Amino acid sequence: MWGGPPRPRPTPTSASSRVMAEPDRGSGADEGVGPTFYPSILIAFFGLCIPAAAQIAIVSAASYRPLVAPNSLASIFGNNLANSTATAQLDANKQLPTQLAGVTVQINGTAASLLYVSPGQINFLVPPGTVLGTAQVSLQPTPGVTPILSTIQVGIVAPGLFSQDATGTGPGAILNAVTFTGPPFLVETLQNPGTDKRTRLAVFATGLRYAGNPSQNPDQTNVAIQVQARDSSGNSYGVEYAGSAPGFFGLDQINLLLPAQADGAGVISLAIAAGDVLSNTVTFNMGSIPASELHLSALTLSQDSIIAGNTVTGTVSLNAVARFGGYPVSLATNGLDVSTPLSVLVPQGQTSATFTVTTGSIASNTVTVTASGGGYSQSAVIQIYPINTPQLTGLSLGVASIQGGQSVTGTLSLSGPVGLAGGTVNLASSNPNVVQVPATVALSFGQSSASVNISTVGVTSQQSATITATFANSTASATLLVNPALTITLSPAAVVGGTPATGTVSLAQAPDTDASVSLISSDSKAASVPASVIVPAGQLSALFTISTSNVTAPVAIVITASYAAASASSALTINPAGLPTPISLTLSPLTIQGGSNSTGTVTISAPAPAAGLVVDLTSNNPFAAQIPSFVVVSSGQTVATFTITTPTLAGAQTATITASAGGVSQSATLTVQ
Repeated sequence: MWGGPPRPRPTPTSASSRVMAEPDRGSGADEGVGPTFYPSILIAFFGLCIPAAAQIAIVSAASYRPLVAPNSLASIFGNNLANSTATAQLDANKQLPTQLAGVTVQINGTAASLLYVSPGQINFLVPPGTVLGTAQVSLQPTPGVTPILSTIQVGIVAPGLFSQDATGTGPGAILNAVTFTGPPFLVETLQNPGTDKRTRLAVFATGLRYAGNPSQNPDQTNVAIQVQARDSSGNSYGVEYAGSAPGFFGLDQINLLLPAQADGAGVISLAIAAGDVLSNTVTFNMGSIPASELHLSALTLSQDSIIAGNTVTGTVSLNAVARFGGYPVSLATNGLDVSTPLSVLVPQGQTSATFTVTTGSIASNTVTVTASGGGYSQSAVIQIYPINTPQLTGLSLGVASIQGGQSVTGTLSLSGPVGLAGGTVNLASSNPNVVQVPATVALSFGQSSASVNISTVGVTSQQSATITATFANSTASATLLVNPALTITLSPAAVVGGTPATGTVSLAQAPDTDASVSLISSDSKAASVPASVIVPAGQLSALFTISTSNVTAPVAIVITASYAAASASSALTINPAGLPTPISLTLSPLTIQGGSNSTGTVTISAPAPAAGLVVDLTSNNPFAAQIPSFVVVSSGQTVATFTITTPTLAGAQTATITASAGGVSQSATLTVQ
């Protein structure tokens, strides 16, 4: 990655690839870094693309798309970019140089760290904190020479997956995250510690570490919640880690959990979405585990408590795909008047099968259902209650929202008092990372209500969780909003340069004494704020003024507020005077068959300026509707079109496409059948 033209990918050494594959080893840029370390592992993940009809082309170093993110890897391609070829050496402070073989690159006037320069290619690190929007690029091949000027679009995310052949497509830069070996991969890795042998893949990328983190807060190291991974067959992959790869400048890493359905699939096409922006697609190869290693991996029941006489659906799952003839799983139950089939067959090519648990009129307290296959057993418990058992009638939280880190007591209500045998209510949270509930609440004889202790964690943005209680074939649920301790809003969200805007900081709880909230702007020249604002004792909010300067192109400024251990950010778009904005977005057709294309048309309020107008594009379902990151309305024009591509889907899905420029957005919804 750090060197020149690509060459065949070498086999990683155990020491060097371990730095790539273990995010928990720390994120210091000096770890495992040396003059020969970068080229030996990552050199092949940079490609050499020759730009057409352009003096220089500036793109993501992974996807080769003209969108980059702060603190990501980028490449410049062209001719006569340098007088010689050189690879960066770290200085005494373990930092990359900003001048290499006489070459310098500036982004909005800030010197970029350089990794490699040659007459046809330059690899560099987009400076952290680069203002979002159109960035000015100045490349000086040698001191005293007139610099080459260009622009690049900067977004908070620009996810790109590295490929082995340095084309942005084909086999990806992917390793087994435990053995550090390459493909073909198996769905289980026997070297995994503990009993969970499911394989984790380390996928190497750039441009995603600030997903959901517009202030680029370095404390947010794992953005897995903001990243989705899916293959071309529609299978989703669990994302356990997404963020910076320890020991590398600008390199990101995604640790994925391989699903059982990937067993024996051969070549799989993988893409990730971060912040609603879809990456390029790369592939990896899957092998089949030996048939002798196929076994039962899970048993789940559709309900964990029912009224006697009802049925429950059970699902058995395998660790891999069933082979020829299917895979039989034995079933048993210890309950009186409760029955299951003797076995269930997982069909060939599938990883799971369902069966029915039938209960009679005799109520048992608890019944255990057991499934066995391949030397492995799994059990699940059903609570069976008499026919006259009261039902849940509601779950009340008393409040609709709460500050993160605080607790609330909920109340379960039943239709009548519980009988002599008592009972157990099972609880679950749809967002257990933020809202935690006990697994069960015991009910004693005569109770018609019960309390539930609900705890929350601190959040940086509003989160929600649905709490669901089940008891004796009945269900009750409630939704809790969890608010950050501090929020910041800007009004309006877009202004013409030279026009002030108003900011509001809000606390979730009124302070007992005056609270000083610190403020900072990501670009104090374009938008300045006071150093702090006071929220008076007993109050929840305070206003402050944002002063802006004239700009020549739209820029997105991030205003960050901090109080105690909390911080919050909001973006302000500053536009040049007379900048047109989107007035409509149309899609034709609005309903299409998966695998076909639709055309989007953006119309702006006035002819685009001489440099054109960049309109940002997003899709809230990027796997169903794939679009470019932006479209440019040419100088003097009011309309621009772009193509929406779609994959073949198992069922109908919708995607809302949004076009934004100058702080104004227009949206339209596409239905993909």
